[in-house]
Amino acid sequence: MSRRYRLPRFNDQILSEIIFGIENQDVDYMLDIGTGCLYSSDYPEEGPSSEDNLVELPPWTSADGYQLMVSFTNSRQDPGLRQKLAAELNSKERGVFRRFRNVLSEDPENLKQWYDFKDKRMKSYIRSWYRSRFADLSDDVPEEEGDLSEGALLAEFEVIHLDAPDDYCRTLLDAYVADDPVKRKVVDCFTAKEAFEVMCGGSPCGALVYERVEDRAAVIIYYIEKEDRENGLFGLMFDLFNRELERKGIVKVSMPFPEGAQFIRHMLSEHGAEVGDPSDSGVYGVADWNSGSESAELVYVL
Repeated sequence: MSRRYRLPRFNDQILSEIIFGIENQDVDYMLDIGTGCLYSSDYPEEGPSSEDNLVELPPWTSADGYQLMVSFTNSRQDPGLRQKLAAELNSKERGVFRRFRNVLSEDPENLKQWYDFKDKRMKSYIRSWYRSRFADLSDDVPEEEGDLSEGALLAEFEVIHLDAPDDYCRTLLDAYVADDPVKRKVVDCFTAKEAFEVMCGGSPCGALVYERVEDRAAVIIYYIEKEDRENGLFGLMFDLFNRELERKGIVKVSMPFPEGAQFIRHMLSEHGAEVGDPSDSGVYGVADWNSGSESAELVYVL
């Protein structure tokens, strides 16, 4: 006769238990769904309510913790703090987690914001994992705005260069020029377009399309899917784009500023961009960007 177990009420205690379990890389924990507590064979004296009640915790590695730090860094408004945190993240020295916290500890408010950010992201991921793992048994898990689907936080993001736009990029361009004959005429003038594309779990989740003209480059469109916009993916893609352009001898880039892209205007103005007000575009020096920003390429060699 099969048995059906009612999950313990999904509360902050269980969330905290699971967070502790997945962050503690030295001990293999499992969740006892009969009690809502952790169990490890390393501590057999604290036995489970039943062997049948044990389930594996959601996967979590040091790379996932690192991605959280990258996302937090890219979300900071203070350029000085961003630069300090990026310097620690890009350093090849050991102890990046400790050094990252040391920088934030210089201001208690920054450290609090990091812990709040980390706590919110991890709890969101665990809620989604819990709901997906136990399906109809997880009635006690509240739906919350911003919950992450399983794997969204932990996905391995990759940025690739395309010599010619693929179907995803062409779909973005079609949407960009829809019902605007002037935009369509301008976009059609670019005949040798290239792109940088962000991949999430093997599927595109954003792109930057551009064309090189002698020692200049013109960005046509850039886009990150809404559900991925807090992961710092645009900053990663944009930085890799600029590093590649400098290697190819590109000196200047013209870039559109669509409605709602004030953060890009601000970001580029800090790097010597010629940004008028009001303006729907700007021009910046590739070398100015690259010399004033920590290279995102180092993310891939840690």
